[in-house]
Amino acid sequence: MSMMAVAIAASVASAGLTAYSSYEQAKAQKQEGNYNAQVARNNATIDLQQRSSSLQQGDVEAQQAQMHQAQVLGAQRASLAANGIDLTQGSAQDLLTTTKFLGAADVNTIQSNAARTAWGYSVQNMNDSSAANLTQWKADSISPIKVALMAGTSSLLGSASSYASSKAGSSGGSGGKVTRIPGNGTTDGAR
Repeated sequence: MSMMAVAIAASVASAGLTAYSSYEQAKAQKQEGNYNAQVARNNATIDLQQRSSSLQQGDVEAQQAQMHQAQVLGAQRASLAANGIDLTQGSAQDLLTTTKFLGAADVNTIQSNAARTAWGYSVQNMNDSSAANLTQWKADSISPIKVALMAGTSSLLGSASSYASSKAGSSGGSGGKVTRIPGNGTTDGAR
């Protein structure tokens, strides 16, 4: 087998290995992208579940606060009535009105906090959904076969270019260099 055949075989083998390696790397990147997109989709689903849970928890806490307020009002009314105080006027009426107001404020605060927490989960859901879409788009844009073909072709072209350069340099020419001959101007080649 001639040196030329060995060089060609080595170049083709090198291009094949380069193509295979590039294919496997691109395939792994695509799989990683698909996995990361699925993780982001799972996170988006969890965000919606947490949003729902925080609203339900807010409702439960608000109901508990309302029941507590009713118990406090009942105890105040009973205590004031037991002492013969008129509940419809003066300090007694002010006390009961203040208790109702503070109880309503507690319920509003609980509901507001639950809504704010739910909103945070909604925003996180949008972020996770966007991340999933972007990651999936990136994964879908990876074509292991195209990457392998480009890498193999590039390797073959690089080998051909190297071979052509080495042949041009060993042909006895100047390898593309310009040589000046005094008094004769510029020429390409030997003197």
